[in-house]
Amino acid sequence: MKLVIAALIVGLAPAAAAQDAVGTRIDQSAAAAERLQGPLDGTWTLQDEQDRTLFVFQIGDPPTGGPLSCASRTADGAPRVVICRRNRGMLTIAFDASGKRRVVLHPAAGGVWRGELIVGEAGQPVLLRRR
Repeated sequence: MKLVIAALIVGLAPAAAAQDAVGTRIDQSAAAAERLQGPLDGTWTLQDEQDRTLFVFQIGDPPTGGPLSCASRTADGAPRVVICRRNRGMLTIAFDASGKRRVVLHPAAGGVWRGELIVGEAGQPVLLRRR
């Protein structure tokens, strides 16, 4: 019986080593992919003061700090392209070229962004956090 168990353990060793190698390659691939992304890259949620989701943004941020690519959708709506710009530590998201409907954000503690959703002349406090 001991001989059978020992044979099973010896037989499983190559399989375990192969799994470890695959796990290492997956970790390396994930790290390489993260190096191809800037800090804003990913999915973000814009929330009001009551933590209600107003919009969900998908931001493409190249690691070089180049122009952002962005799309948005309301919590229950269809996606659409928006204009995202970073300038001197500030992030601005405009829903159209006129800029009358936009979000102006500044980085805050904990990796979130705080600012205002501005529609015309009126603004409301908002928070942008990674989803």
